[in-house]
Amino acid sequence: MSAEPAIIPPRWCIIGAGPSGLTTLKNLLACGIDAEILEREDNLGGNWYFGAATSRVFASTRLISSKSLTAFTDFPMPREWPAYPDHRQCLEYLHRYADAFSLRQQIRFGTAVQAITPIQNATGHRQGWTVKVADGPPRHYAGIVLASGHNHVPRWPEVPGTFAGPLLHAADYKSPTVPVALAGKRVLVIGGGNSGCDIAVEASRHAAHVFHSTRRQYHVIPRMVAGRPADLRGERLLKMQAPLWLRRLIGRRAIARTIGLPGKHGLPEPDHLMWQAHPVINDQFYAQIDAGAISPRPDIEAFDGSWAWFRDGRREEVDLVIAATGYQLTFPGIDPGLLNSRDGLPRLSPIDYLDSPRHALEVEHFSYARRLRRLITGLDRRLRRAAASVSQY
Repeated sequence: MSAEPAIIPPRWCIIGAGPSGLTTLKNLLACGIDAEILEREDNLGGNWYFGAATSRVFASTRLISSKSLTAFTDFPMPREWPAYPDHRQCLEYLHRYADAFSLRQQIRFGTAVQAITPIQNATGHRQGWTVKVADGPPRHYAGIVLASGHNHVPRWPEVPGTFAGPLLHAADYKSPTVPVALAGKRVLVIGGGNSGCDIAVEASRHAAHVFHSTRRQYHVIPRMVAGRPADLRGERLLKMQAPLWLRRLIGRRAIARTIGLPGKHGLPEPDHLMWQAHPVINDQFYAQIDAGAISPRPDIEAFDGSWAWFRDGRREEVDLVIAATGYQLTFPGIDPGLLNSRDGLPRLSPIDYLDSPRHALEVEHFSYARRLRRLITGLDRRLRRAAASVSQY
């Protein structure tokens, strides 16, 4: 708890100048609320600032959602850009956004936050917040918005035994040559999410062979369906209020007609229905399996020197392991008890996803946005009524 300063300014503090931080700043300023961003890096972009210490994208990363559904609603991406821009275009887009709404002057670059503590008055009521930074005196704010992302602390797989070769996390993978050259190596990629599948595909084009270990199978969806982004076709069904069973039926038929269902590629069906887990968005994953460049394997059982043992009893000798096993959800510098969380994880809304850390921040975006609009409309109505009743006196 911080000592109460003489005057607490009405300014709000946003931690992080990535996509969420930038649009928060833009909208607070538009509402007449004084605000600024504290950003530890020397420029904006957050995870899309390739090469920065906090960036987790690799050289070939591109969007897994189309530009139409990724862009801010009041600032579309350029029409001439591809349907799925790469990370360089995403970063350029964020710079254009910041310039279009004159946000740069409200960003304090090179300002790393060390601690965030509430300010309480003599009666114990919260008055504001104190932010301790690495270089400079503490800063006081009326409110805080955490927009620092969740890809900071890698989650490592718990595997008995010891692996003799290099063991990397996807957080450190940048290309087939950085930080380790994959050429001529037998590579094991652990993790069935989008990063794991992207890395497995890329590695399979350079390595001697790739083994891909997953705990479960996920539904794989192509980026394009009949010449149009797959997520835009899904969005149309949501706007039509198509029932979930129908969306699943249409989705599986579209997959069958494009890249094929798992059985066509010798893979078991996922243990869950579509939309109960975040799908893998990839056009080349199945093709590389069919070509023999990627060998799917079940969950890993143990390491023994250069050998990896799997749950089905098979073993493979590998030279390099890349763990694409996600990240621990952390909020450094602030007491988790001050957040709307349970067991250290935020709960955005009830959702029908698999109960796993991978989905802690997942929502079905369409219904979630609709719910938010209803809440905002209701709040606006109540505020107008309150203002009208006050004006009568």
